[in-house]
Amino acid sequence: MEKTKAICVLTAQGIDKILAVGGSQAWVVDPKRARKHEYVVCVQNRVSDDWGDASAPHHRAFLVGRLKDVVPSKHKGCEDRWLLAFSEYAEIDVPDAWPGFRNPVLYTDLESFGIDVEALQFHRMPALEPELALVVQPGGAYGPLTIAEAKKGLALAFGVEPTDIEITVRG
Repeated sequence: MEKTKAICVLTAQGIDKILAVGGSQAWVVDPKRARKHEYVVCVQNRVSDDWGDASAPHHRAFLVGRLKDVVPSKHKGCEDRWLLAFSEYAEIDVPDAWPGFRNPVLYTDLESFGIDVEALQFHRMPALEPELALVVQPGGAYGPLTIAEAKKGLALAFGVEPTDIEITVRG
């Protein structure tokens, strides 16, 4: 039987943070290699409890994401790292899931964790938080933007900070 390719990440970020940014970031991965995997297994790291909004016990696998794409990270100071973007996610509960490696990224398979992909209940990823998403008015039509909103959207599109965007309005 063919194994289901997955990337396992040891993350300090909890489920709310992962859902808010559209996936798990900011990883040092080979994007070409990472894109060959269909799933991402998130295992909780509580060593750095002070910044990641951890939501599961230490070393517990708590989330499986269906990998949509591997894109440059938008996390400040991590411009050379990657976001593993999800199209869907399923909550899981696998205790003692981390095998103890020092590198927080492991190329593996779902079966190694006892995960049956057919048994998972996937949910669509929620819309990104306003500061990470394009500004869209009700009904899907683009509406008037402030300069600050336009800078945030352009910064997201180009992978830079809003302060790096200059806008000139001629009227």
